Amino acid sequence: MNNTSSRFGRWLAVGSIISLMPTLWVSELAAAEVDVDDSRSVFAVVTHKSGFASGMAHNHLISAATYQVELDFDPAAPLQASFELRTNAAALEVDRGDLQQAWYPRFEALGVLNEAFGDVPDKDRQKIHKSMIGKSQLDAAGFPQIVATVVGVTEKTATVGKVEFPYQVTLRLEVRGQAVEKPIAGRFEVDGASVTIEAVGAFNFSDFGIKPFSAFLGAVKNEDEFHVYLSLAGTLPEPGDVDATAGD
Repeated sequence: MNNTSSRFGRWLAVGSIISLMPTLWVSELAAAEVDVDDSRSVFAVVTHKSGFASGMAHNHLISAATYQVELDFDPAAPLQASFELRTNAAALEVDRGDLQQAWYPRFEALGVLNEAFGDVPDKDRQKIHKSMIGKSQLDAAGFPQIVATVVGVTEKTATVGKVEFPYQVTLRLEVRGQAVEKPIAGRFEVDGASVTIEAVGAFNFSDFGIKPFSAFLGAVKNEDEFHVYLSLAGTLPEPGDVDATAGD
């Protein structure tokens, strides 16, 4: 088990926030499928409302319809973990109600949000999506790819909200052709055959040359800061279950 290396790597459709992966690929010389609990797995971006009329606005939850992700993780060497996720900016989804309800309690525990997501009508969600992928925001036509890459992991304890994270993960986020690296909190939890990988941290729209959404002369707008959140929960295979003849 301790020498097992894990890899996610496929194009998948959304099942939970950013499509929760139905399989986790474990590989060294061999590969085996591992079930991932999509009710406990998520990749999300949370934006925050602002402005003197913020009571009329909403915090937003952003997810992706398709993505490709690769994760190498050895439970015996977590500092060597690597992760890369690619998704199409135009495929992002806004404010799926079921996902908001499922993940709000964790966001609250982490101090990412202090009030539940609001109910956004489909018509408004479509308007938000159109604005979000437009030229003044993500410019999905000019910069179709969004990439998140872990470029380093170190042992450094941090408390985020009510949760303690023993690692610091350096995340490189590429949006609108601009790449920004920031340290965020991370943790890896292995309990027998179960594994959970979680990370959370803040970035700023302005770092990517994006002016946060604003309406009604600034009365309703998004804060410059937004949060990235990742939680992957799955089950590693028993050593005897790995097919030594299988390939990636």
